[in-house]
Amino acid sequence: MQVAVIKIDNQNSIISYNQTAKMLFGSLLNNPFNYNQLFNLESSSSESDKIHFENRDDIIIVIQKQCYLLQQIKESDETIFILQPIEYLKKRLSKVAIVGKQAFDLFATQSRTMKKLIAQAKAFSMQREPLLISGETGTGKDLLAYACHQYSPRGDHVFLGLNCAAMPDDVVESELYGHAAGAYPGVTESKKGFFEQANGGSVLLDGIDEMSFQMQTKLLRFINDGYFRRVGDDNEVYVDVRIICATKVDLALLVEQGKFRKDLYYRLNVLSLNLPPLKERFDDLDLLVKTFVTEFTDKQGIKPIKIDHDVIDYLSRYTWPGNVRQLKNVLSSALAQLTDSVLTVSDIVLPLPPTSQISWVDNEENRSLDEMVKQFEKEILVHLYDKFPSTRKLAKRLGISHTAIANKLREYGVSKLF
Repeated sequence: MQVAVIKIDNQNSIISYNQTAKMLFGSLLNNPFNYNQLFNLESSSSESDKIHFENRDDIIIVIQKQCYLLQQIKESDETIFILQPIEYLKKRLSKVAIVGKQAFDLFATQSRTMKKLIAQAKAFSMQREPLLISGETGTGKDLLAYACHQYSPRGDHVFLGLNCAAMPDDVVESELYGHAAGAYPGVTESKKGFFEQANGGSVLLDGIDEMSFQMQTKLLRFINDGYFRRVGDDNEVYVDVRIICATKVDLALLVEQGKFRKDLYYRLNVLSLNLPPLKERFDDLDLLVKTFVTEFTDKQGIKPIKIDHDVIDYLSRYTWPGNVRQLKNVLSSALAQLTDSVLTVSDIVLPLPPTSQISWVDNEENRSLDEMVKQFEKEILVHLYDKFPSTRKLAKRLGISHTAIANKLREYGVSKLF
């Protein structure tokens, strides 16, 4: 860090100081500690140099032609001096202001479920323990991980992510821990892994459920003490990295099945966040659609696009197996082909979801066969009606009579959606 910290006791003896202070002052850090002389306060104590901050007179001083803000914090038995370069302070304050306000703005939300999750995520962001994020495909686990990093005290340090899915052990090990020169045939130079590169920051391990037992064992040790060895190296390395893990499956179930280490699971499952699927947060649909449409127009540099009043109602009747990511992709495809300044239902193509993810399956225990068949039939009609927006065209597509289609559309109220 660029901030220098020096702590002294009531007898002006140095208790401790960090590496930045040592680099800045070197051999001048002697006892007894003469801070007036060290900081040249005699020549920097004019009223114009003082800043009143939290009832303290903090002073602007110049060291090696660089301006610093010197803060003197007095406690009962010790005094702490904190020196922050003005340029660093400006950047840090600017980043804090931006991050504090915008880190979680990636999540357009007005639903109670998501508001509760974001509040929980903000609280968990400030901790040092590993963070476990779960949720279906496309819910935004990687975005939530990055927002938590940005919002945390590590926000101005490195954030790196590795997808563990279907990666061989030697690749995962080399990427995370690095390797020494000669560790592999033809490798003549050493390489820092993600953990070293992100020292002071955060590392996201996506698809942690697919990490092998061998790599799980090594990860558990690293989480416990922060030490690891590069591949092919006998020397231990210590880093300060926060681990964020993401999974789309139930790790507890994998533990029961013997497919995931129980001790690692309980080490990771301290601070856990679960992102709800889109079908459980339809209150956010309107805001999400507006956000994605605005994002598209801004990126393309085109005029704002209006959203027809039937669009949200139409989209809310789809099950969205791919969640928010699928919603964004569907809208991007529709907007890319749009020839008008208004987005309508006829511009949107919704893929028919897999049978296992169609809504009638969700509550089959409470539905009769006839009810489930009708629900399935309705979803097919909703899906196809935008492509064949007349009863005659739809009847021809499905191979049944025009009268039968008209009756079914009337029965299910499908035509009212368009």
